[in-house]
Amino acid sequence: MLIGISTGCRNQATAEGFQSLTPVSKPSRSTARPGNEVGSLTHKGQPRTYVLHTPKSYRSDRPLPIVIAFHGYGSQGKDLAASSGLNDLADQQGFLVVYPDGLDRRWNLSQSLFSQVDDVGFVSALIDHLTQIRAVDSRRIYAMGVSNGGFLVQRLACESSSRIAAFASVVATLPASLQTNCKASRPVSMLMTNGTDDRKVPWQGGRLSYGEILSVPASIEFWQQRNQCSTKSRIKRAVNDRVDIDRHPNCQAGSEVELVTLKGVGHLFPRGGSGPNSLINGSEEIWTFFQRHPLK
Repeated sequence: MLIGISTGCRNQATAEGFQSLTPVSKPSRSTARPGNEVGSLTHKGQPRTYVLHTPKSYRSDRPLPIVIAFHGYGSQGKDLAASSGLNDLADQQGFLVVYPDGLDRRWNLSQSLFSQVDDVGFVSALIDHLTQIRAVDSRRIYAMGVSNGGFLVQRLACESSSRIAAFASVVATLPASLQTNCKASRPVSMLMTNGTDDRKVPWQGGRLSYGEILSVPASIEFWQQRNQCSTKSRIKRAVNDRVDIDRHPNCQAGSEVELVTLKGVGHLFPRGGSGPNSLINGSEEIWTFFQRHPLK
């Protein structure tokens, strides 16, 4: 699925000019250079690639948070690096960002779809790999994804919550297969961002090529119930005429569930903008959410 960018914004990050990063047997964290690099590793006999952004503030003796950002269907990591604004934010706030590449430009959302592709296992191997070549704060590893990548994030929340501190999906919902098969080891913090007029991932759910998906309200309700969120502490606010935020901040073990509703908006990653068509800056909202939720 192609991801549009809200009008009135310009991309400040580029997907070109990446330096080559060749993993070695004993990589040194101290030789890391700021900027974008292309890296690779082998997982289950398959070469896997990624783009890694290191902020200028990086020091090998000071572990930084890392955001794993998953692209949409038909895209690549470099495309999300160029369009999301995460790199600029990482430079300002001081965190690492990695953009993995899905095999055949897609992510496997269940064990039955592409049984030969283990993307959940790949993410775990990628985390191991990155902690060798960068100083990573193991309590602040986060996952966000757009569209097909957002569905993978929902799956990771059910299967990789012991290593990933919080999750954010954009224009994606919960795959129906996870509704009765979610094996999260703890309450997990989940942020969802969805447009009410999304035709590719409908607000009301339905059947996609990936399989059946829940509606946006049903997905939020799933995480609220799983995390035992208190309805008494619910916080609702309107950012502007087109954006509403609905937070459930007091859930079990300090977890939180948040929904950003883009009213009258389709299948896109919001990048802010100005004027009557302005939307929320999706990357900034995600990072603010992540900062509230390190692993205990």
